[in-house]
Amino acid sequence: MLNSLLKNVVPKAWSNAYFSVKSLANWNNDLKERYAFFELWAQKGQPFVYHISYFTYPTGFTTSLLQKFSRKAGSPSIDRLELDFLT
Repeated sequence: MLNSLLKNVVPKAWSNAYFSVKSLANWNNDLKERYAFFELWAQKGQPFVYHISYFTYPTGFTTSLLQKFSRKAGSPSIDRLELDFLT
């Protein structure tokens, strides 16, 4: 671990948190931003805009969104729904 820290590389033991090819310093900044996003969500409620890159498993999150909206009365089935992403 010390060698990784000295080389500014994410230690192998930490890399299971989420995949990234960033340097340790950038990975740490990204982790802080992710934490702040989820902390704000927990304190203030569901956000209007989601930072999809903050999710460890974004596919599961987007699938849960589709499920949520397909279960509303009068909504189409999940296989007829689509997500649209802003860039």
